[in-house]
Amino acid sequence: MDFFGQIASKIDVFMLILARVGGIFLIGPVFSNRVIPGQVKALLTFVLSMILFTGLHLKTPVIPTKLGPYTLYLVSELIVGLIIGFVAQMTFAAIQFAGQSVDMQMGFGIVNVIDPVYGTQAPLVGSFQNLLALLLFLTTNSHHYMLAALFQSYEKIPIFGLTGGKEASQMMIDLFGNMLVTGLKLAIPVVGALFVAEMALGMISRTVPQMQVFFVAIPAKIILGFILLIVVLPVYIATLQYLFEGNYQDTLRLFKILG
Repeated sequence: MDFFGQIASKIDVFMLILARVGGIFLIGPVFSNRVIPGQVKALLTFVLSMILFTGLHLKTPVIPTKLGPYTLYLVSELIVGLIIGFVAQMTFAAIQFAGQSVDMQMGFGIVNVIDPVYGTQAPLVGSFQNLLALLLFLTTNSHHYMLAALFQSYEKIPIFGLTGGKEASQMMIDLFGNMLVTGLKLAIPVVGALFVAEMALGMISRTVPQMQVFFVAIPAKIILGFILLIVVLPVYIATLQYLFEGNYQDTLRLFKILG
């Protein structure tokens, strides 16, 4: 039997695999990018599903013959793919949050640009950091973590094996909380230094009332902010590599709970 004949004979199993892969392309970083045409995403989803279908040698479960139960299992497979993309997306959400905090402190809070990744308005520094993280995500092959998590998901969560509970919900809440903490940690070197500079300018305005500190503070904070961003850039890049790997480990821990 040829390759497409195998798919046709087990089209119900192939559709379940397609749903799990499609979840990543709906929400995962890079793969869900609006710049990528929908036809390309559909083709990549189909090709990756074929690789999984032929390469994993999955044990074929008993497929429900009725449409209702089969649809529920199809949705559960889609949820597994969405979870993989969601956890990977947490780092980029933290970066966006950190950039917004830096923008507010530098005086760019009112300045927004169109984010080409998400197609929405985003802070100036946040967009720069997000694009830099996306470039680093690709150059360090960190997107392979998502593919590795997809392959390993069938070991931890086989087809029809998704379960949930209080522990899984608590871990998702913890991941969201860690995202906020990570965003603050990424922003604190620049935000903290700018806050100290603002306090110094405030003390100068109190001791020297004749000095127009307001006209000096805005350009001074912008220049200082850019200098600090350049200084902490190597640390920022090293931290992102650590975060990308940490997302992969979080995904595996979540699989143990959901499997």
